Amino acid sequence: MASPSLPWHITPAADEDAPECDPIREWLRQHNWTSNPEFMEKWTSPEHEAKPLVLTAKTSEGEIIGGLLAHTQFSWLRISIMSVHPDWRSHGIGAGLLAEAEHIAAQRGCIHAHVDTMSYQAPGFYQKHGYRIAGEFPDWDSHGHAKLHFLKSLKSASLPSPSSSP
Repeated sequence: MASPSLPWHITPAADEDAPECDPIREWLRQHNWTSNPEFMEKWTSPEHEAKPLVLTAKTSEGEIIGGLLAHTQFSWLRISIMSVHPDWRSHGIGAGLLAEAEHIAAQRGCIHAHVDTMSYQAPGFYQKHGYRIAGEFPDWDSHGHAKLHFLKSLKSASLPSPSSSP
């Protein structure tokens, strides 16, 4: 039996920057303004824009051996990337970067931190530093590895800054 003709159809767009995507974003913004105007007012004000938080670890000769890329917004620290040169791993550099980022974020008013990592990357590292698993996407890479999302309360991170090593 043939299905009746629908008064609409679905088509793919070239990408999310295609002009036909503009009304889709606008409809969501309108809904959000109606449903949560207090948040939207803050979210669209310049003083609440995401602020970069970028740290590097360097040798005494100035060679970069590690780094952390993140941003803070509202009450959240969001860590995007943290990596340490393979020759310098297990020397406390990652722990130092993480502690300094949490300290700066707490100074900026953040009370929460979020990071995600693959199951083969650093889940044990984050757990060792007080992060708890908040969610998991199994088989994220289609090769059996999960993406794990971690959260941490930064209320204790407002303590004095950890001492930096040269």
